[in-house]
Amino acid sequence: MAQYQCPVCGEGFEQRSAYRRHMQTSHPEQAPSAADMEGALAGIGFPATRDELVRHAREGGHDDIAPLLEELPARRYRDAAEVARAFGELRSHQHKPDHQPSARGGRRALESLSAARVATLLEGIEFPATRQDLVDHVHARASDSETAAIRRLPERTYHDMSDVARAFGESHHRSE
Repeated sequence: MAQYQCPVCGEGFEQRSAYRRHMQTSHPEQAPSAADMEGALAGIGFPATRDELVRHAREGGHDDIAPLLEELPARRYRDAAEVARAFGELRSHQHKPDHQPSARGGRRALESLSAARVATLLEGIEFPATRQDLVDHVHARASDSETAAIRRLPERTYHDMSDVARAFGESHHRSE
C-alpha cells in the first residue's frame, strides 16, 4: 500500500515529493476569486482603510481573504473597484492608473470624470449649492484630480444634479 494517498482522487504515492507534486498539479488550491473578494467586503462602508477592510473580512468569517487584504498598501480605498485594482497591482507587480480607460476611450477616459462618479461624489448634497459647496462636499471622498475637476466648474449656484452635469459638459468643451 502507498505511504501517501491523495484525499481528492485516491491515487497513492510512495514518495512525499511525488504526492506534493501531484497535489500542486492535479488539485491546486484555488485562489480566491473577485467574487470571493466582493463577498468578503459586502456591507462595508466606503471609504475604508486597509485595516478596516481586513477587520470586516475577519468579522464576516472570510479568514481566507483577510491575509490578502493585509498585503494591500496601507491607505484609504474609495470603493470596491479601487480595492480590486490595488489587489491586481499587487499580484501583477505593475501600477495601473486610478481610472482604467476603455479600448475606445483611451487617454481621454483617464482624464475625464464620469457623470456616474460625479453623482456618487455629490450624493447627499443639498441644493442649491455653490461651486465651493460642491468642493467642500466631495473633498474627503474625491481624489485630487476629481476635486480639481470640480474646482474648474464655473462659479455659480447649482440648483440640481442636471445643472452640475451641464456645467461639466460646458467646461469639457472649453478645455478641448
